Amino acid sequence: MICVYEDEGWSALSVLCDLRPVFDLRCGRLTLLEKLRRRYLRTAFALQVRAELAEVVAEAHPDCVVNPPLARGGLFLNGRAILDAAVPLSGPEAVLVAGEEVVGFRLKPGREVERERLVVSLPVEPVKARVIRFPWELVELNAVELAAELAAGRGGGRAGSGVGVVGPRRLLAVKSGARVWPGTVISTETGPVLVDRNAQVRPGSFVEGPCYIGPGTAVDGAKVRPGCSFGPHCRIGGEVEASVFQGYSNKHHDGFIGHSFVGEWVNLGAGTTNSDLKNAYDPVRVELAGRVCDTGRLKVGCFIGDHVKTAIGTLLNTGTVVGAFANWFEPGLSPKAVARFARGAGARLALAEALATARAVMARRGVAATAAWERLVRSLYRRKSRA
Repeated sequence: MICVYEDEGWSALSVLCDLRPVFDLRCGRLTLLEKLRRRYLRTAFALQVRAELAEVVAEAHPDCVVNPPLARGGLFLNGRAILDAAVPLSGPEAVLVAGEEVVGFRLKPGREVERERLVVSLPVEPVKARVIRFPWELVELNAVELAAELAAGRGGGRAGSGVGVVGPRRLLAVKSGARVWPGTVISTETGPVLVDRNAQVRPGSFVEGPCYIGPGTAVDGAKVRPGCSFGPHCRIGGEVEASVFQGYSNKHHDGFIGHSFVGEWVNLGAGTTNSDLKNAYDPVRVELAGRVCDTGRLKVGCFIGDHVKTAIGTLLNTGTVVGAFANWFEPGLSPKAVARFARGAGARLALAEALATARAVMARRGVAATAAWERLVRSLYRRKSRA
C-alpha cells in the first residue's frame, strides 16, 4: 500500500486547498493524486490528511483508506510531490528527497516513527521528483505537465469540417461526446490540445496548445493562450493565458485572466481582469497566510479560492490572493489580499448566506452539498479569516 500524506507545506497553498487536500490540486490534465495513482495502477492507496478534511476526503475517494495508522509501514509519498519516475515500493528504509525537499519515506511493516523525526533518523535516498511549494509553481509547471500528459494520452476523435487546425492534427484529440464547432481555430504548433468528453469549443474560439479542456467544459468565443487547463464543467470566454481552472468555475465573459489559478465554483463577473506583470517589471510579491513572499518571477497573476464571486469590471492586482467565499465588488484595483468570506472591503459574508449561495450554485451543475462538506465550511468560517 502507498500512503499519500499532507505535510506542513500545505499552509503556503491554503488559498487553494482550504476545502480540499493538497494532492487534489490540478497541474496539467490531472490532479497531483491522479498522477501518483497512474504510476502505481495496481496498488492500493491510503490518504493522510488534516483531521477537518477526513470526512470530505473519504467521500471524494471512497476506494482509499483515509488517515490510517502510521504503524502499517510501506511507501509514504508527500501529497505535494510530482514524481518524474516511480519510486520502488519495497527497499531499505529511507527518507526520499529531491534536492532539499522531502518527497516521502519508506518504512518496514509495523515500524512506527513520527514523520518529523524521519529526516534525522533514516538514511537519505535521492529520487527524481518535484515538490510544489507555492501556488505559482502549479501554474508554472502546468504547460510542462500538459505537454507530457497529452502527448502520452492522445487519440480519440478529431475535429469536424469547418474547424481550422494549425499545426500537426495528430496533436489534437476530441473525446466522445465532445464537439469542436465550425468557425473555431485550434493551434497545435505550441503543443497538444485535448477536448475531453462532452466538452465544447464554440464558434469564434482560438485555442493554442498545450491545453486541456475538461469534461463538460465550454470554451465560448474565447482566446485561449498556451498553458491552460480547465477542469470539468467550466465556462470560458474572453482571454485566458497560462492558467489553471480547478473545475466548475465560470469566466464566461470578456476580460483577461493570466498566470493564475482559479479554484472551484468561482464566478468571475463580466470584464473581470487580472494583472500578471508589474509596470516596473519587478518580481511579483504575494501575500500567503499573512506572510509576504517574493516569487522571484515577473509573470504572476492571481490565486482565487473556492466559491469566490467578483462583480462586473473587477480589476485584480498583480499577485492578488482571494480567499474562499469572498464576494468582491469594489471599484478600482483590488488589494493584494482579500480575506475569506469578505463581503467587499469592509464587511464579512454571513455564514448562512455563503452556504445558501453555494448550495444553489452547486445544484445548477447537479452537485449536492453534503453534510460533511457543510461542516467543513462551518469550521473554516470559525477560523482566522485571512487567506
